[in-house]
Amino acid sequence: MPHEKTQAELARTEIERKLFFNELDVSALYSENKLASLLDLGRTPVREALQALEQDEMLAIHPRKGVQFLSITAEQQLQLLEVRKQIEPICLRFAAMRASTDQRREMLALGSLIVQSAKDEDEVALLSNLQDIHRIVTEATNNPYFHHSLARVQSQSRRFWFANKDKSDNLLCSRFHEAIMRSVAMGNEEEAVKQSGLLLEHLTESAFKAPKFG
Repeated sequence: MPHEKTQAELARTEIERKLFFNELDVSALYSENKLASLLDLGRTPVREALQALEQDEMLAIHPRKGVQFLSITAEQQLQLLEVRKQIEPICLRFAAMRASTDQRREMLALGSLIVQSAKDEDEVALLSNLQDIHRIVTEATNNPYFHHSLARVQSQSRRFWFANKDKSDNLLCSRFHEAIMRSVAMGNEEEAVKQSGLLLEHLTESAFKAPKFG
């Protein structure tokens, strides 16, 4: 059955969305109260979300001053991709072996949804589906340490991609994700790893074309 998000997870998702789509100013400091008001959520789940995002190095919490959202560079994306290329293939193999029937159904659904969001040019849905794809794969391994290892890396990498992608990237990368989800759901480890490798290589090439390198 679909994953039901906690209030803290909802807060994190919404903060990420606002940050990815430039609704938060990286040059400004935000109080916890201000963010809770912007999100229309309580301070406790917002505080938990901020603490998690600080661990992911997406923001810095300055006591008695506020929250500062951090920028991300092409160099950082390349470093993030180095890590993803090492860990994600192993994660996909375990997910393909261990996923439950419900998780496999969700993977197939997410594969279709992310392609549809790309076709619809729905950036918000695209982000939500990508977050869920990253989540379901680590959950399906039945090993929480995969989540601990990849959550920060994938979150930052997603952010760079959204900030720098070409419009054509939406459908291209969504097709890769659809193929990965289908392969994992069907228990095809080799094809899942192959499609993941193609995706990560494309993301690497794209990082080199970003303003710093272009």
